[in-house]
Amino acid sequence: MQWYQSMISLALLALCLHGISAEVVNHRSCPGEAKCAINEVSVTPCPEASEGVACTVYRNSNVSISFDFTPEFAANELTADASWTKPSLDLPLVGMDTEACKHTPCPTEAGKKQTYTYNLAIKKTYPPQHYDVKWKLTSENGDTCCLIVHINITKKRRS
Repeated sequence: MQWYQSMISLALLALCLHGISAEVVNHRSCPGEAKCAINEVSVTPCPEASEGVACTVYRNSNVSISFDFTPEFAANELTADASWTKPSLDLPLVGMDTEACKHTPCPTEAGKKQTYTYNLAIKKTYPPQHYDVKWKLTSENGDTCCLIVHINITKKRRS
C-alpha cells in the first residue's frame, strides 16, 4: 500500500513539474473546423513562447505538445493526425502514434474540457526550416478538433 501511495505522489509531482515548465504558445484554428474549442496549447521546451514567436526545436530531440480542448461532440475513440501543412498540401508526420486515446481520456463528452499530451520525436532527417504543424483529433463519426502551431526546426549548435 505504501509503495502505491509513493507512486501516486511521484506521478502527481511529475504532472505539477510538467505544468510549471510548459510554455503556452500562439496557435490558430484550422480553416473550416468549428466542432471543438482549443483552450490552450503548450510546447515544451519553447523559451520563445514568451516572445510570441515560433518555437525553435532541434533535430534529433523530443518536444512535448499539450493542448486543452472542449469538443462539441461525444466520441468513444479518437484518432490523432499531425502534419506539416501548406495551403495546398499536408505531409503527415511518419511514425506518429495515431491512437489518441493513449494520450487523452476516452470516451470524450460534449462540452467537457480535457487535455491531450504527446511527446514528439524531431527526427534528424527533418529538414531545418519553419513549419506550420497541423494537429487534428478525429472521432469515429468524423468530428474533429484541430489546431495549427508554428515551429522552427534547426540543427543543434556545436559547443
